[in-house]
Amino acid sequence: MRKIIWIILLIPFWQLNAQNENGDTYNEFIESRRVHANFKESLFAIRFSTTLPAPVSNGPLRTKFRGIYEMNLSANVRLTHNFFAGLGFKDGLLRLNAIPNPVNNLKMQLYTGYVKMGYNKFHTENIFSTFAINVGYNTSIFSGVVNPKNEPDLIKSYNSIVIEPEYSLNFAIEENFSIGIFLSYNYMPTVFNPHNIALQDVTSLTGLKTSSITGIINFGFGFYYGIGKKFPQRYNKRYNYF
Repeated sequence: MRKIIWIILLIPFWQLNAQNENGDTYNEFIESRRVHANFKESLFAIRFSTTLPAPVSNGPLRTKFRGIYEMNLSANVRLTHNFFAGLGFKDGLLRLNAIPNPVNNLKMQLYTGYVKMGYNKFHTENIFSTFAINVGYNTSIFSGVVNPKNEPDLIKSYNSIVIEPEYSLNFAIEENFSIGIFLSYNYMPTVFNPHNIALQDVTSLTGLKTSSITGIINFGFGFYYGIGKKFPQRYNKRYNYF
């Protein structure tokens, strides 16, 4: 009986000092299984961002318009370790800077569909960066256009290919949900022509370069929500005991 009691008392100490075949202690092994156990990549994921757009190239857009919002939603599938692809759609709004009525009702509504390729880089168990690029097509509609001089053949739309690199720093809240800081650059090679909406008749364009590409920076918040099978790929894969 005494021997049995001693064996029971010694079991915890034996576990603390036991080593596996790789030379790691029992505690190190348990820690390796625990690290990154909270957040797991999902087979499917919904990504959403809400940002404030800021035109940074093309003189008339940069100086005459201000960003109101951009909403960005994509459905994604995990391809392999940390890589994913998806399809998305986003809606944005720019508005003419304050000019006496009725001109200040001029708005530019941006609609963009795109395909996404991305990569998740994990820094800790609950913090990861996402690098992605979106390639798609934008159709923008102008509303509230004022034509005081009755300019002929106004074009109240703008269309362009879109190339958009993006980055987000994400903080996991649950095993399949995170929030983070979102930043992207919306590159559209088609030149925005302010004369298409008679902008020169309602505000001065003197000294503004109108032949530049269209570039918009988006800064705000991003969200990740995982659906389906989970992939706890971040534990130390040397151990296969369970």
